Amino acid sequence: MASVSSGSSTSSTGQTIDPIARTALRYSLSAREYKLLHKYLIARSKSARKRAPEPKRYERAVTGPDDYNAAAIRASLRVFLASFVGLKAWDLFAEKVLTRGKVVQYVSRRALLQHWL
Repeated sequence: MASVSSGSSTSSTGQTIDPIARTALRYSLSAREYKLLHKYLIARSKSARKRAPEPKRYERAVTGPDDYNAAAIRASLRVFLASFVGLKAWDLFAEKVLTRGKVVQYVSRRALLQHWL
């Protein structure tokens, strides 16, 4: 593993990676994931290709001695997003499929309060 230098990484064009953006990228994408993203999406877009760093440069910028914390946060973000998407899909499924053909009664708040009081 290469260590991160104290300064910002610079590209061949002289642009530096903002430290905040570098940290955000480090905690959201691993070097392997960025390589795949670059291969399939970034390399096909001309404007993104000019601005996005190459995979090797990205790997040098985000690799550090404490990769365990970044990996743990990436894993927890994936669990959160997968749970969120799964619950939204279940909500949509329950709303569209499970209630099909059933008559849903509307009960006002006042009627509910009177019933319970």
